[in-house]
Amino acid sequence: VRLRGGSSSPADDGPPPRESPVFVVGFPRSGTTMLEQMLDAHPSMRSMDERAFIQALADRMQRDGLRYPDDLPGLDAAYRERLRRAYRDMVTRVVTIAPGQRIVDKNPLNLLRLPMMHRLFPQARTILALRHPCDVILSCYMQNFRSPAFQILCSTLERLARGYVNAMRHWIHHADLLRPNLLTLRYEDLLDDFDGHVRRIGEFLELDDARAMSGFHEHARGKGFISTPSYAAVVEPPNKKAVGRWRRYEKYFAPVLPILDPILRHWNYDA
Repeated sequence: VRLRGGSSSPADDGPPPRESPVFVVGFPRSGTTMLEQMLDAHPSMRSMDERAFIQALADRMQRDGLRYPDDLPGLDAAYRERLRRAYRDMVTRVVTIAPGQRIVDKNPLNLLRLPMMHRLFPQARTILALRHPCDVILSCYMQNFRSPAFQILCSTLERLARGYVNAMRHWIHHADLLRPNLLTLRYEDLLDDFDGHVRRIGEFLELDDARAMSGFHEHARGKGFISTPSYAAVVEPPNKKAVGRWRRYEKYFAPVLPILDPILRHWNYDA
């Protein structure tokens, strides 16, 4: 279901950026966990592992007899604040937020929940993690996801490719319509100039000194547990071992490249 032109949210400044979450989104296996750990390594940021809190707010709307996302534009200020309070309550049940810290909400599937994020936190900063679609699909195909829905999605390369394209089209449509405060970060570019992109992220989030993010792998190692398949990767220094991995299986990708072509072109990736 999509919001369409002319149906976007009326003016609502919401909480200021430093009182809003920092959202990290992207299709699974696009580098979202690495970004989350980079942010969590900064003393002004606090991550909470992957939580479906934004989806829970959409579910709450539906329990209250409202349609998501159709009724988002008509939500009054009191109801919006109730949803924000419910979000904060869910967050504080799983992490302790020190004074001055911002919560990092990393959930790849929030790629499909931009209307809710933007309606409640219109000044929030959002980072979209991109990675070559073929590397993303290969990595998903090789994972043993616990979710039954993802197990089905990842059962064939073709099914994965169609799911990826649908998710990206959904994001592109709503990002063009709602114009969030957005930083698009390509995994390959991040690894080509890691320090430069640490500064870029710091400037986007208005951090006084972003250098703490450079030691994310040591910070992640000290946490001891990260509940995503990326744990083994994010406790190592940044490296390019996974870049272009799909080329080893190129003949298997030939049937799905036409499916991926619109998104490859949109993000200027070469196949």
